[in-house]
Formats: sequence, C-alpha cells, structure tokens
Amino acid sequence: MSNWILVDFLICVAYGVQHTILTTKTAVKIYNYILPAYTWNMVYSIFSVITLGLGFKFWEKSGVTIFNITSENPLFHLFVVSLSLSLFFFFFCFKYTTSFYQWIGVKQIAMRIKNKKSPEYYRVRKEGIKKYIRFPHHTCLIFFFWLHPVMTEDTLLLAIMATAYLYLGTWHQDNRGKSLIGEEWIRYQENTNLLLPGVKVLKRFFSDLKSSRG
Repeated sequence: MSNWILVDFLICVAYGVQHTILTTKTAVKIYNYILPAYTWNMVYSIFSVITLGLGFKFWEKSGVTIFNITSENPLFHLFVVSLSLSLFFFFFCFKYTTSFYQWIGVKQIAMRIKNKKSPEYYRVRKEGIKKYIRFPHHTCLIFFFWLHPVMTEDTLLLAIMATAYLYLGTWHQDNRGKSLIGEEWIRYQENTNLLLPGVKVLKRFFSDLKSSRG
C-alpha cells in the first residue's frame, strides 16, 4: 500500500471517529456537567475546524491525476457552476432547517446573552426542500466533494470517505430525531427521503410544482 493512502485514510478515519465520539450522549453529558450546555455547539464547531485544519495540513497528495477537465472543455464550466451551486444551496437550505448560526453555536450564545430561549435543534420542518428531503444541506456537501473538475487519487479517496461518513452521520442524526420526537418524526420519514429524492418524492414534488402553477 502506498504511503499516502495509509496516511490519508487514517486522517479520514480519525476525523470520523472523533466527530462521532464527541456527539455521543455520554460526551455531551460530560461536557454539560463541566461547561454550560448552550456553549456546546460553538466549542464543538471550533474543535471541528481545528481538526479539519490539522487533517489538511498533514494530508498527502497521491501525485496521480484521474482526470483533469481544463477550461477549454465545455464540461469544465458545467463542473464549476455545479460546484458553486452545491456550495450556494448548502447555505440556502439553512433557510428551511436549523439556521446556520444555530448550527455553529453562535445563536445559542447570543440568545443566552439576551436571556431568551434558543429554538429546539431537533424539530420537524416541512417548508421548501424539507418537504421532500430531511437533510438537504448534507446532500449539497456530498455533491461538493464530487464536482471538482480535477480529480486525483487522493481527492477521490476523500470524496469516497466523506460520502460514507456523511451518509452514516445523517442516518445517525435521523435516528436521533426519531428518538427525540417520536411519532411525528416517523410520519415525516414516511413522506420524505434522507438525502436523495426517490420516485415517490419526485412525483409529489412535480405534482406540487404543477399545482403551484395553477
């Protein structure tokens, strides 16, 4: 096995493991015993940024290019536009879900300063894209890893590992929503898809689109 594969694979696994451990009920309970609960998301976000930075610092390049779509190729512009849209819609989807500021923990601290209660992190939302996909911002992140016009062996490994982790993490988050909310979340699951729309959801989407046009 080439050295870069081992190093990069371990970096991906290490990030996934620490991310998973830190979000367990036990870890959160220990944190809340030591520090105020409303600071959890902010501290966790800072820790995630630091570990991501360390991961990319020690990331090793394979030196092998799988494909390189240059600007002379029309596909290059398609990839760049699609990549930009995936990032744009990642932030846009927060309009219909937990706000970005609540996601990174800023809102919880701001609301605490104002002596106000923060909105519940887990709750059923059925507006916009959330009527069809339960975790649309995770979907956007998956596309973001695959839509680069240059793909090397090490970035392919990153895309595969990131996709696997995003799916497993989303599945875990979905189960947590079910355990916290119960029957309402189960009914929500029955009418939506986790990350990508299925045939049933697509039919409903086009039916809703047709109805909105009169």
